[in-house]
Amino acid sequence: MGEGIGETEAFSKWRVGVHTSIAGSLNHAAETAHQIGCTAFQIFSSSPRMWKQRELSAEEISALARLRARYDLSPLVIHTNYLVNLATPEPATRTRSIEAFTQEIRRADALGAEYLVLHPGSYRSGTIEGGIRTVAAAIREAAGRAPLKTTTILVENMCGQGNVLGGKFAELRDILALLDGLPADCCMDTAHCYAAGMDIATREGLEDMLSSLDKTVGLRRVPVIHTNDSRSPLGSHRDRHQHIGKGGIGLEGFRRIVNHPLLRDRTFILETPIEAEGDDRRNLNAIRSLRESRVSQSMPLRRRSAAGKPLQTRASGRTARPQMRKV
Repeated sequence: MGEGIGETEAFSKWRVGVHTSIAGSLNHAAETAHQIGCTAFQIFSSSPRMWKQRELSAEEISALARLRARYDLSPLVIHTNYLVNLATPEPATRTRSIEAFTQEIRRADALGAEYLVLHPGSYRSGTIEGGIRTVAAAIREAAGRAPLKTTTILVENMCGQGNVLGGKFAELRDILALLDGLPADCCMDTAHCYAAGMDIATREGLEDMLSSLDKTVGLRRVPVIHTNDSRSPLGSHRDRHQHIGKGGIGLEGFRRIVNHPLLRDRTFILETPIEAEGDDRRNLNAIRSLRESRVSQSMPLRRRSAAGKPLQTRASGRTARPQMRKV
């Protein structure tokens, strides 16, 4: 939120939502998001576990735009197909992944999506350094085929499992460095942080994580937070999401996260489990219940980056740049 906006107005426009299903139509996803109380939402633009991509019609693109405007649903976040692995050294999978990601960019831009979230992928039998170079080169190739117009790519942090990139913020930093000039930033996932060994359930752990993120990626480059509790223990390197407050991070952990002065203006997207009817609404209500109308005076306020420069957000002005569960 921009400075000068009143606390009541800023609170009422908190951008928070869930990943909604596109089963049936894109309209269904937007209608569902509005009905359960979202002010932002995330979707897959095609099946997340099939290489075959769906074609978007002009009619459904226009209809989604009308619904987003009517319900003030913004931003729209699209999650990339789970099969895409841009870090792989295997030529056949890499070729297929680049083509699929190219189509993801085209659909995201056609839908006017603000963000396209990408898992950095697995370097398999290669090396971390090789995987970083490979994923960056693949993103550049896809962006060359489908130039990004309205959409920013967000590379997501992961839990550090096996040969998957992104378990350390330094790896994301190095990927972004190779993407200089492209609209590319980061998405932070709370469950992934916790499973990677960052104890964000505690005040000290949250501050340590934010400091590390700022020194590597830069907090100004994290516009979206995937907001999930973790079924997996701290440092387990296992990616298992849990309902808000039911996992290792807990309600008090999330209370600190959603009210932290350096995070309050970010978009929060829940990717929590669907195990019973109404789970999405319950999780959304749970995270909303933790949000305070004004920042607690006892909460640390660190407004400057490690480099001593004021931290920026999308609302207040980001650094200039040259001109992803359910179906």
